Amino acid sequence: MLDPQIIRLLIREKLQGGRLPRDSAPKALGLPGNREKCDACEEILAAAALMMEIYPLTNDMKIVRFHGDCYLLWNEEIRLPQS
Repeated sequence: MLDPQIIRLLIREKLQGGRLPRDSAPKALGLPGNREKCDACEEILAAAALMMEIYPLTNDMKIVRFHGDCYLLWNEEIRLPQS
């Protein structure tokens, strides 16, 4: 797993570029990993790890999948004031 500070920077970049949702999601499920890439750090979501599947508020955004730790970092970042 990458350093949390690096993941935080990746998340900020993706938020600014519109590649991650900026709003909190009304629905989030905790599931076993599905061997796809985490939308934050882009590392594989191993079956033995917690995966958070996020259903954004907007219909134009696909389902987003995070490692449990990456989800926590994303959740913190979207709550920070935008610059």
